[in-house]
Amino acid sequence: MNTQSATQTSSKTTRHPNRRGKRRSSIHKIVVLFTDVVESSKYFKRYGDLAGREMLRKHQELASRPVAEHGGAVVKVLGDSVMAYFTAPGEALKAAVKIQRRFFRNNQGKDPKDQIRVRIGLHFGEGIVENGDIYGDVVNTTAKFLPLVQGGQIAVSQELHDQLEGISWARFERLSPNPNRDILKKLVIYRVNWDDKADLDPAHMTIVVFHPVWSLARERFEEAWNTLLRRKEGLWSQTPTRHFTLADGSLVLFLKSPTTAPSVAGNALLFLNKHLGREALPVLPLQILVDSGQFMRAGRPALEKLKKVWNLLKPGEITVSPSAFPDVDVPEGYSVIPPGSEGDQGFHRLIPGDGKSQNGGVLFLYQKAMVQGDHEPCFYCGDRRHEPAQCPSKTVPETTHGLERLGYMPLDRINELFFESLNAPASQKDIPADGTSPTSENLAELAFFELKKVYQLRFLRTLWNATTDHWNRIQAQEEDAGRGGLIWIGQDCIRVSNLGQAEAVLKSALEKSPGDYRALTALGFVSVEKGNPAGAKRLFKQSLECANTTPMKIFSRFLLARVHELNGELRHAEEHIRKILHMDGLCSEALYQDMVYRFRKGNHSDGLRRLRKLIDGNRKYFVAALIDPELADAGNRIHPELRAILERAREEASRLSLRAQEDIEVMEKLMGEDAGEMRTPRSYLEKIRELSATDGYFNHLDVIHYATAIIQTAQKSHEQARRKLLRAHDKLRKRLDACTSLVRGYPYSSLLGSLPQNLARVEQKTLAIRDVIRTNALGEFKKALSSARELASEMGRLEQKIQRLERMRRGIAFAVDFMKKILILEGAIVFVSLLLFPVVGHYLNFLAPSLRFSAENIWVYQKGVLLLGGGIGLFLAFLMSAKKLGEP
Repeated sequence: MNTQSATQTSSKTTRHPNRRGKRRSSIHKIVVLFTDVVESSKYFKRYGDLAGREMLRKHQELASRPVAEHGGAVVKVLGDSVMAYFTAPGEALKAAVKIQRRFFRNNQGKDPKDQIRVRIGLHFGEGIVENGDIYGDVVNTTAKFLPLVQGGQIAVSQELHDQLEGISWARFERLSPNPNRDILKKLVIYRVNWDDKADLDPAHMTIVVFHPVWSLARERFEEAWNTLLRRKEGLWSQTPTRHFTLADGSLVLFLKSPTTAPSVAGNALLFLNKHLGREALPVLPLQILVDSGQFMRAGRPALEKLKKVWNLLKPGEITVSPSAFPDVDVPEGYSVIPPGSEGDQGFHRLIPGDGKSQNGGVLFLYQKAMVQGDHEPCFYCGDRRHEPAQCPSKTVPETTHGLERLGYMPLDRINELFFESLNAPASQKDIPADGTSPTSENLAELAFFELKKVYQLRFLRTLWNATTDHWNRIQAQEEDAGRGGLIWIGQDCIRVSNLGQAEAVLKSALEKSPGDYRALTALGFVSVEKGNPAGAKRLFKQSLECANTTPMKIFSRFLLARVHELNGELRHAEEHIRKILHMDGLCSEALYQDMVYRFRKGNHSDGLRRLRKLIDGNRKYFVAALIDPELADAGNRIHPELRAILERAREEASRLSLRAQEDIEVMEKLMGEDAGEMRTPRSYLEKIRELSATDGYFNHLDVIHYATAIIQTAQKSHEQARRKLLRAHDKLRKRLDACTSLVRGYPYSSLLGSLPQNLARVEQKTLAIRDVIRTNALGEFKKALSSARELASEMGRLEQKIQRLERMRRGIAFAVDFMKKILILEGAIVFVSLLLFPVVGHYLNFLAPSLRFSAENIWVYQKGVLLLGGGIGLFLAFLMSAKKLGEP
């Protein structure tokens, strides 16, 4: 850009139709910075318009970022020039040097004719700053001396030079003015030479930002906050600060001393709590951030980078960023909670006291904040921010499991979800038609609407075609068949708030079918949305009279109780709840509402007893009692009880999970790691590990469930293993006793060899197995079972040896007995044949001569007796001795 064009362009930019009469508050001391591409016209001629436009875009890109980094503001781009301004002279010079450095790097390695060479001029003086633009002589002067600067150089005026004292990394060389230009004769211009190793980091400032969270408690907090804003000058009179109040009511303090930041924030907290007095809130709806960085641009706070931070900060606490924490002093009486979770970006939290009893023991901080507003409580959900006709619960699916899903989250995360929901734009709170919840805001909404589901239009759809006569089974049924007709159309019109058409359709249905329960109930909802409680009461009474199932009667009484409750007729509401419990003493919704009424009447001990019983029967009521706005006034009684319940569950889960881990290890020793029976316990153990990663109440209950299942499985496997080992031991004992008895009575000890010693060794091992059984040493069962199998095998070998020895013993006994009997029988035969037979023959011859037993033939008879008798003797001896072979 040549001199003439720069001067003309800047002159045009400084003209303003309303310059005269401008308020003094628009005039500020500023540094104006101009950049100019040297010989840009030649570049266009050489490379063409497209390449020239790309060159200008590159110029703007390289020049703009350093301006923003050092707290400046780019006002406009004037062809081949960028105009910006700063409020800090030193930061302006740093930005100029950075710009030249960026162009130097960009030009490296390029042909000289392709390089972009830029000159920069800076001037300090008074200028008008309005609507994002600057005007005044300070602008004109900068543009006029800019042509004196060569490409790649920076020039500053005398006025800016005088503001740059103490900068050691820059040297200033005075330039000779153009004698032909009158305006330049009056200027003293310096060329800047800088050290390439200069530290050009932006100057950081420590800020304290007080960010009111109006969605939490505007009515009760706004007065206290406005009082603080009015008195802020005196509140920090001893601390040098510069403060700004933003459009959203936030207060920003710029501190000269970072160490005092937490004390400044603490003073604000004390002031607000003191001002609120008895109206003190469970959590102060104020986020406080202490941070360090470049948060000033063109003399105004520039907090754009903090927009994403607010959803991470807890209200009522002092939060210190990682960059600011090393420089701050923690006030006496405050505890520091270090970063401990992902996503906290390393923030430290400062909590009054020991940091453990923050928020007075309140577990959930936003019970009342969920229903604050200007309307009467919504019939469907109790929220005061909308009327029943606009209640989002009408579009919520029949089943969402919102409370169940919250139960698996730690308390801190539940608080974060509701905080995000309360501060989220309405567009982010749309409930998906299919009941899924892709965002955390949806989950908070779903859980909130589930608290009063029994009073909502969607429950009529749940009850539509229910056939069961048991209330607690209603919601478990899925009966979509038969939905349709005029009444269905009528309730759908209510869902979309087309009340006129809904009323016409439902009345037409009643004309065709007088006394239809569903039509009467739906018309009652129409009266509710039209703000006619008397009409709603009448119609709900008629629906009660026409109800033909117990669930229908219960639903009608719930609706009547709701009408009476919102009309302030608590006694009548309680009467309907009692009648529900007479019909079905296990109706959990009625039990819960009865418990709520007892707390509202101040009967806290009975209410707590009933709450404990409810939570034991249905764990979702832990979450319901935690977040229910109706129980906010009794929070100082309920929350300690919930904390105790949570702590008991946490301790029991921890104890049982450790035992389950031990039992798994024992089972692996019992059955082996690869045993099929180990698959289910291992899968349970994996679930325990996953659940234990989150400190949710339901997580602990599920851990208890899975751990108990593992322990029971382990006990069963232990008992089976013990019985198996006992049977193996008893069999082994019987076999061992039998063998020992045989060995002890064996007559030929020389034949036993090492058998007694082997039996003694088996005896010792059997006794060891018995000791394992007696002591129930589960870790030794597998080894004992293996030993029992080995001993059984060894006993088989020993029994075979004993059987062989026994057969040998029987053989010897047979042989000995056979020889004895042979000798006896054969001796008798010899005696008879040789001694007795001749005498008998002699007397026979004497007595009976006719027999003729002569001496010559008697030997023949003797030989016959010897042979026949010997054979008979052998046979008899064998028969008599054979029984020895079968004797034990």
